[in-house]
Amino acid sequence: MVNTPIQPIILAQVGAPEAPAVAAKPAAAETGNIFDEMLGRAIESLNSVSEVEMNANRLIDDYIAGKAELSDVMIATSKMSIAVSLAVTTITSAVSSFKEITQMPI
Repeated sequence: MVNTPIQPIILAQVGAPEAPAVAAKPAAAETGNIFDEMLGRAIESLNSVSEVEMNANRLIDDYIAGKAELSDVMIATSKMSIAVSLAVTTITSAVSSFKEITQMPI
């Protein structure tokens, strides 16, 4: 199953295409540790949210200095807001699912 990534932010997508350097690593099915792969992808996704936030902050600083347009700043802050909201929703859902799984009788 191949999922196409959402550009420019790839947030918690499991089936996103991998870069050639990453393709050399064995797949999670081969290593048997799917949790590590999922956690790694989640961390990468949170790093991309952080990059979006830094870009928005940089554009705000550029606007204050007169080097950027207001429309660019508004678009960047909207992207940042959506990315942060999605990240918070995803994390909340994952924590809720984890709690449900840990409370299941064996």
